[in-house]
Amino acid sequence: MPRGERSKVSVHVSRSGEVTLAGRPLFVGDADALIARIGQLLPADEVYSIVTPNVDQTIGIEHDSALHVAYDEAEIRIADGTPLVVLARMLGAHGLQRLTGADLLPIAARLSCQRGWRIALMGGAPSVSELAADHLREHYGADVVSIPFPKIADVGDAESGQVIADLHAAQADIVFVCLGSPKQDVWVSHWREKLPPGVYVGAGAAVDFVAGTKRRAPLLVQKIGMEWLFRMAQEPRRLAGRYLVRGPHFLSVVARSFAQRKDQP
Repeated sequence: MPRGERSKVSVHVSRSGEVTLAGRPLFVGDADALIARIGQLLPADEVYSIVTPNVDQTIGIEHDSALHVAYDEAEIRIADGTPLVVLARMLGAHGLQRLTGADLLPIAARLSCQRGWRIALMGGAPSVSELAADHLREHYGADVVSIPFPKIADVGDAESGQVIADLHAAQADIVFVCLGSPKQDVWVSHWREKLPPGVYVGAGAAVDFVAGTKRRAPLLVQKIGMEWLFRMAQEPRRLAGRYLVRGPHFLSVVARSFAQRKDQP
């Protein structure tokens, strides 16, 4: 499928075990395997993006052309959504795990000293990325810098120019872009040609969790796939529409995925 061309989204599992979402492969493996894959990209000689599709983003890929382009451009796509992982396993996938930007940030920080990685954080409410950077430096001795990110109405806003200049100055290996989806993924896609080389991770609320300004669901709640409910209870006005209105549309993805499997020879 040509890059950015939209079609009805579904999950497909090949006989060899490759898992694809919207025609593009999802990363199969655990956190250690993901870190190893990122290590292969560093030091980066170009912009590599990592997107983290969950239920809401899966639905968005079908209807948002800019998000679909960002998804297609990504070097790595990790499944950040228990329903997505469960669906793939029901279709015969083995080894697909739920991995999130929130999981990846502290792991990368812990390894940054021995690997020589510099990490940049941007996004969250004012001063949040600074608090998160302070925490990671204190707890892991990590080489972490905070990049201020202004409030922008559109990803193409000219104020992004200063962010890009700061990123060039920072010379980071891994940049955690915590603007929420689809903005974080589309922002990287829009400015890709002007960004310095590095691995750009769409990481949502990762800086908030590290800074302590938002609570992450307990591990047991995450494991049973109910983190979305925990988050919605904390931010009902912002997240109710995502989970209760758009979320049920994922059932069409499920139905399409099983129908396509049934039609395979």
